[in-house]
Amino acid sequence: MAGTWLDRAIGFWSPSTALRRLRAQTAHALLARHYEASASGRRTQGWYRTTTDANAAIGPGLAKLRDAARDLVRNNPYAESGLTTIVDQAIGWGIVAATPHEAWRRWTESTDIDADGRHDLAGLEKLVMRTVVESGECLVRRRLRRLEDGYALPLQVQVLEPDFLDTSKELASLPNGGRIVQGVEFDVLGKQAAYWLFRSHPGSAMSLTSTTFSGASARIPAEDVLHIYKASRPGQVRGPSWFAPVLLRFKDFDEFEDATLMKQKIAACLAVITSDVDGSAPPLGTADDTVAPGVDSLEPGMILNVPPGRDIHVVQPPAVQDYAAFSQTTLRAIATGLGVTYEDLTGDYSNLTFSAARMSRIRHWVRVDDWRWRLIVPQFLNPVWAWAMQAAAILGMPAPVTTEWTAPPLPMIEPDKEGLAIQRNIRTGITTLSEEIRARGYNRDQFLDELQADFKDLDARGLVLDCDPRKMTQAGMFQSVGGAPPPGAAS
Repeated sequence: MAGTWLDRAIGFWSPSTALRRLRAQTAHALLARHYEASASGRRTQGWYRTTTDANAAIGPGLAKLRDAARDLVRNNPYAESGLTTIVDQAIGWGIVAATPHEAWRRWTESTDIDADGRHDLAGLEKLVMRTVVESGECLVRRRLRRLEDGYALPLQVQVLEPDFLDTSKELASLPNGGRIVQGVEFDVLGKQAAYWLFRSHPGSAMSLTSTTFSGASARIPAEDVLHIYKASRPGQVRGPSWFAPVLLRFKDFDEFEDATLMKQKIAACLAVITSDVDGSAPPLGTADDTVAPGVDSLEPGMILNVPPGRDIHVVQPPAVQDYAAFSQTTLRAIATGLGVTYEDLTGDYSNLTFSAARMSRIRHWVRVDDWRWRLIVPQFLNPVWAWAMQAAAILGMPAPVTTEWTAPPLPMIEPDKEGLAIQRNIRTGITTLSEEIRARGYNRDQFLDELQADFKDLDARGLVLDCDPRKMTQAGMFQSVGGAPPPGAAS
């Protein structure tokens, strides 16, 4: 072998070099033996492994992944179910700000916040989350408005699909020392400086048919644009669709269902083929020349007297088997790839015990928290709050720099037990009454004002209800010495 005579030649002229070479070869052989996946052989044949960075790996297939995911969501019920499940569980009835601010409340609880005039803040949260999951990323642009427009705060936010990014803008070096990667411009320190956006969606009907659309993009400063996506690798600039790991499985499953349906249609057919020696035998049933010449019509319950010399063959169609088992296996893999439970994806809760359902829900809720507190809150809600407070400060309103956020809680599986746990957490100081009120989608001040009004009305009417903790214990006893009802209480 070439390696043998080369090693001998090196050893003759430089024994020390030959020794270092032998050590390196031995280390390489041991490494390949310990990490089988790094070796080259029969088991790794055809395994496409690259050393590219995240942007080189994502960039070429970004648009195709996005288009394939959108097509699946439009046409596949399981894809739509998986997408809706993620959005509903991550956002629920909306993630709300804990800091009371009247202008913020009026702005976010109306459609004034939306540049398209369709959603309040909770609706925008769902739209952003849906776009991120389906398309991989979402753009949100700040739109300043005039005071005479009459909004609670003089700005709106506009949600854009990632198609607006001009990916043809790609420069390794700018005169100021920065660079542009797939439409995102960075300064010399590696911080986002601007986004190159088309003026209209490049795939819109007007863009495709208009002769005036030049395809030119404009440079928008980064302080006016939010770029929301899930970064899985350091240095990642763009986000691929969350459907990327399961797109091929979805496509194969679609084709499998179509083939199974056709097979089922064939299996539902009954075909009878007859033949005779010279073709002179009378029809087996009733001749139906309106369908096709030589076709007989058979009816249920018919008793036939087969003429001599005629052979009858009944076609045995194939039976549909293993559909349920294959479907469950495939859909479980798809659910795992999307990050949802099989039951939420399919709506199939059969053969699932209560304890298994509870553990599955708790495990899944860890992902929901990650979507909320590592994606929506830091990349969308916090910057929108900052934009709003900048506008409030200009108008001379109070402008807290930051706020805490409250998201909907984990749905109760056993309300009687879990409600008692919430009560104990409040009493022991683990959580607060205000936090639990916000977690259920209520405005804290409005809720307590309404509760106070209810208590005043009950006192004025002389009513004591079991739900009034001021006067009744949890065990149903009056909150007074000796258990006597308070004055004016109705018996």
